[in-house]
Amino acid sequence: MKSGKFKKAVSFFALASVFTMAGCQKDEILEEAVPTPSEPTATSSAVAGKYIVVLKDGSTSSESLRERVLGAHRIKRERIKQVFDGASDGFAGSLSREEVEALKADKDVAYIEPEQAVMLGKPLKTTTNSTTSTSSTTTTTTTTTSTQEIPWGVARVGYGDGTGKTVWVIDSGVDTDHPDLNVDVARSKSFISGVTSVEDGYGHGTGVAGIIGAKNNNIGVVGVAANATIVALRVFDDTGYGTLTRIYSALNHVYKNGKPGDVVNMSLRVDGSTLLDDLVKKTAARGIYIAIAAGNSYIDCKNDSPARVVAPNVYVVSNMDSYGKFNSTSNFGTSVKFAAPGTAIRSTSKNGTYANGNGTSFAAPHVAGILALNGGRVNSQGTVVGDPDGKADPIALK
Repeated sequence: MKSGKFKKAVSFFALASVFTMAGCQKDEILEEAVPTPSEPTATSSAVAGKYIVVLKDGSTSSESLRERVLGAHRIKRERIKQVFDGASDGFAGSLSREEVEALKADKDVAYIEPEQAVMLGKPLKTTTNSTTSTSSTTTTTTTTTSTQEIPWGVARVGYGDGTGKTVWVIDSGVDTDHPDLNVDVARSKSFISGVTSVEDGYGHGTGVAGIIGAKNNNIGVVGVAANATIVALRVFDDTGYGTLTRIYSALNHVYKNGKPGDVVNMSLRVDGSTLLDDLVKKTAARGIYIAIAAGNSYIDCKNDSPARVVAPNVYVVSNMDSYGKFNSTSNFGTSVKFAAPGTAIRSTSKNGTYANGNGTSFAAPHVAGILALNGGRVNSQGTVVGDPDGKADPIALK
């Protein structure tokens, strides 16, 4: 689906952060989500006529159950754009209101939610040896050099050898040829219909990957779990657009193919989604650790998915600066487990470059790297200053 269709269907709102905030004011970074009751309702991001249907666990195969449900409600297969199976089985596609109501009453249906269009903020403008100043941040991009540095955030939380550790990055893809990253191309996968490439045309996913696992190799930067294996699951296209279906399908893929001890990084958010929250919990229950960005609207993240999830092996992360102060854009709340560096963070970017950025998108991967190194244990080094919810988040430490 082209980005123009999303523009018509929904109001724009961002993920946990964008690698450059150039042109993005605070109120554009993340909208406050609509609270989701037990029976989800449409939100401003809903795509008209498109739905995700998740089936209950049953004794029959997922394919047989899907066929029974589709046949019982006379839903033509050409209107089903995607099917999935794993922790949760189901399908996504075009449905009428009458079909939605009938499916809600079906004993084999667990959830029905409107499709959501999700949009990153403005993309990083990659130029060589340039500095761009805006009212919200400064973004610098450089080419690869023979000088390696340890970014302040990595130095603050600590780092080590992540060789052999697997981190699944659900994002805009990753620059698979970046000299500072170890990307498992064979296991990487695109969930964008008609697109097989996982190459990052936007820059966000590559930035996340570098914080997690940039090599300790005398060039560029060092990641928290240096040389960790990055598996790119691409759900956002070159313009920063994605959908709830893609995100859900990518996490379902991790549930099926990931192993206990693996780590997932989700630097993203959607309006409250019960089906996504449920899948996060099921995946984490398999012994897979999940790092999640809290978001950047300076609000309680209790209505955002997956940041509102409270469960074992799930780590929601807020953003602090180099002084240990809570960033004035970071979300907060009882679901947040740790604060981590997310302000003026340098990392890898697309096309073999490096860049600086801000946001909880870059705080979460610090914790993802720690989880990979320590097998799910995150230590702490005091608490963040100025946490607005009154309960200071512990600062993450290897």
